[in-house]
Amino acid sequence: MAISKSMADELSGRGRIRATAKLPEIDAYIRKVNKTSRPLSPTEVQVMRQEGAAQLRVIKMNWPVETGTSRAGWSQSVIGRMGQVSVVFENPVFYSGWIVRRGSHSVAAGGEPWFHKLLPVVWKAGKPRLVARLKREIDKTQKEIAKLQAQGETKRRAVLQAGQGKPMGFSGSAAQRFKEALKQVM
Repeated sequence: MAISKSMADELSGRGRIRATAKLPEIDAYIRKVNKTSRPLSPTEVQVMRQEGAAQLRVIKMNWPVETGTSRAGWSQSVIGRMGQVSVVFENPVFYSGWIVRRGSHSVAAGGEPWFHKLLPVVWKAGKPRLVARLKREIDKTQKEIAKLQAQGETKRRAVLQAGQGKPMGFSGSAAQRFKEALKQVM
């Protein structure tokens, strides 16, 4: 059962939650600016982790607590593969999918699990900021890719090197020291 257009969930086992929030607009944006699909760079994944963590804090703040076990069970991860960009929210606590808000009917009595209401609201509220930050980071990565290609790198190698947070090769004073050491040897 899908809990929103961009979010699908699975109840595995006895109520464990796994909700996947897909970002097809990011996949489309990468295809538009890169002229082809590519996976997310490490800096882009970091932006998604930060935004996913912010949403996870909101989920935990609004999760009903009796013992704290199911609240502590929440986690999030990022999928940055080509064409599959998404954030996954999980709660492996065996009864988490059966939790309802205080005063609501139990799931067995026809009540709706709380995560069906909570996760789409949190996702909808946080998604615009995530998308905006991620597009800015994608633009930075694309500039790095173009710069590396202008320096003679192949597109494949440029994509692998860009978005690392730092250049993979020598840079600045380290490159200068290397060139000076080469002159002394020759």
